[in-house]
Amino acid sequence: MADCTGCTVAYPTTNEPVLLGAAMLGAMAAGRFTSLGAAMAALSRIGVLTDPTKGAIAAFHSKKRQVFTLMQALDRHSRAIMAG
Repeated sequence: MADCTGCTVAYPTTNEPVLLGAAMLGAMAAGRFTSLGAAMAALSRIGVLTDPTKGAIAAFHSKKRQVFTLMQALDRHSRAIMAG
């Protein structure tokens, strides 16, 4: 994920991040926290940080993002043509 986005990815210490996220949302709904950020700060901890790979892998993912951007633009243009 870090390689694809070009961003550092922070993994939580929990083995069940989806369940923890649901618990955070439940705690918010119950009024225990006023924001998701506050719930995250109180209930989760960052484990491992993964930085994006440099060099050829980074260049590959940069090109893939460029292709994806072009495909999105083509899709929007195609939809406009078909709608018109």
